Amino acid sequence: MILISILLALIIERLGARSTHWQIDYYLSHYQQWSYQQSAVSWLYKSSLGVMLWLTIPALLIAFLYSLFEFVLWQIALNVCILLICFGCAKYRKSYKGYLNALARDDKEAATLYALQMGQTKTEHEPGGETFGQTLAWINFTHYCAVMFWFVLLGAPGAVLYATTRAVVEILKDKVNGEPSISEQNCIEVMSAHTQRFSTLFHFLNWLPARLAGFGYLIIGNFSKGTGSWLKYLLDFQACNRKVVAETALAAEQIEQQYFGCTYEAACMMRLVKRNVLFYLFLVAALTLFAGLS
Repeated sequence: MILISILLALIIERLGARSTHWQIDYYLSHYQQWSYQQSAVSWLYKSSLGVMLWLTIPALLIAFLYSLFEFVLWQIALNVCILLICFGCAKYRKSYKGYLNALARDDKEAATLYALQMGQTKTEHEPGGETFGQTLAWINFTHYCAVMFWFVLLGAPGAVLYATTRAVVEILKDKVNGEPSISEQNCIEVMSAHTQRFSTLFHFLNWLPARLAGFGYLIIGNFSKGTGSWLKYLLDFQACNRKVVAETALAAEQIEQQYFGCTYEAACMMRLVKRNVLFYLFLVAALTLFAGLS
């Protein structure tokens, strides 16, 4: 059932389930607005324990909804809907198309703006920066690979918890396209005091999935070149997970520096991350066959 749910969600998402209603941000904004209007839950934002409880409530509600019926078709349908919402990255798809169009017309300034919208805060020429291809690898990881990992491990509630945490962290780090909406401004205003707590939780939610994704890059890419980057971070609990994914992906794909910032780099990295999603599917299938995963 897990493998079927993931496959169906990926197929439907690929066919075009990209409207607002298939984005976790849409439901998070409504959840935030409801929370702000309820004086009975306002105390949750005043303590670290309370705000963590606030974050887990959607996952707990999904777990309750999931337990209402044991009908297989109902559970598969619910799984697919939840995965589509957790996968949702329409804003990044829009910015990515804009980036490619800007490069096609040789508008480097516009390409840079689109890259910033996708979260590339520093280019490869700056200290601690990354290539646009590495930014793509990170987005793919957080919206697909990590969601699949927590869905396999904890079911639909696990995917919801991860996606909710990801959305809050992106808003607090100002990684939103254009001007923040009213709900995003409210989130920044109320949750900014807990930014470090959310970031720490997000770090640990990504730690193991990032190493698995890195291993996938080794298998489907250049194993000998990528192994050094992967082993360097394998047991490092402090290293930034984004750095682990980005460095391993670039090493495994072996894109020459002259192609950085070109459509060739973006196309190569997109092929790599798509193959890595297939690698995750292979792992799920293997667990289904040999470990009794249902």
